[in-house]
Amino acid sequence: MENRVNLAFSAEQRQFADGLERFCEKRYAFENRRRMVAAGQWGEPLTWTALAEMGCFGIAVAEAAGGFGGGAIEIGLMLRTLGRFLAIEPVVTAVVAGTLLSAASDAEDHIAALIEGEKRYAACFGLSDVDGRISGQVRNLSGAWGADHILAATDAGLFLIDAGVVVMTPVPLLDDTVGADFMLDAVPAVQLATGPDWSWHRNLAVARNVMARGWQAWGAMEGAVAATSEYMRTRQQFGRALGTFQTVQHRVAEMIVAAKEAESAALLGALVLEAAGPGPEAQRALAAMTARVAAAAAIVAETAVQLHGGMGVSDELDIAARFRHLQAYRLLADAEFRPTEQYIAHALDFQRHRHSALLIEG
Repeated sequence: MENRVNLAFSAEQRQFADGLERFCEKRYAFENRRRMVAAGQWGEPLTWTALAEMGCFGIAVAEAAGGFGGGAIEIGLMLRTLGRFLAIEPVVTAVVAGTLLSAASDAEDHIAALIEGEKRYAACFGLSDVDGRISGQVRNLSGAWGADHILAATDAGLFLIDAGVVVMTPVPLLDDTVGADFMLDAVPAVQLATGPDWSWHRNLAVARNVMARGWQAWGAMEGAVAATSEYMRTRQQFGRALGTFQTVQHRVAEMIVAAKEAESAALLGALVLEAAGPGPEAQRALAAMTARVAAAAAIVAETAVQLHGGMGVSDELDIAARFRHLQAYRLLADAEFRPTEQYIAHALDFQRHRHSALLIEG
């Protein structure tokens, strides 16, 4: 690459991340978070308003559309922090919605409502439209339960559906959040005015969803490594801290290495998406990122539980919630993102293997 990318985060980026971290430390402290989950306070209004005031919902909205014009790194830093504290608010959903609404020239009111936290939007793909009526089945859509509007991003354009006319079934998800199942059968929708570059914006929203969830999982891994390291320093066995045993040190080192691999993969995915846009190159990088982050998540989650022993699967410690969060990401990657299949498809499309002395076809 001729243009070298500066990996140092700017002062504004660090200031935003630090402010969000201070908020999360208070709001998602272990006992407080456990109470919120038990009480079903997912998407609690005061928390949602506070996140809006910090600018979390305007980052993904283009400056020209009235947002803050943040890119992949800004979005990633936000989700990394939220992931580290296992935030249960559907911020990724707001990122996708903001990206899609940026493509519409008549969405000013909706963008303002999104940024200010007054209304919630959940985006879904893979639906069909006939004469402005949307059909299709949606399962486990994160952020849909409690949303005011559903954004249907089809090949033809962006459609706005009033969530009040949709019969939804709440679905508790493995990561302590709530999704929704629903069926749309020729539901009336309002088509927003998207331009000739709609396909680019739609692909960008899909790519940001993949990228953001990878950064969120990386943050959860960092939290798991920190919690496990602290537990090994304080937990006594045979009159010694568990962290003094060499075998334990090796297992913690494996977790640290896996989290660092996830960090490198997440950074690569975000930088390529930022530099190349949502094209084949970014899709290939994000597929590689997802595969690496999912593999690292398995190592970190399983090792953390093993080192905590029986306490690792109880709600007495937050490591059980981290285990669920990371396993949820693995399942999402396998079921929806399918990184290995996507990477192979991109590799075959580029046909670079034909120029390899090792991979040349016989």
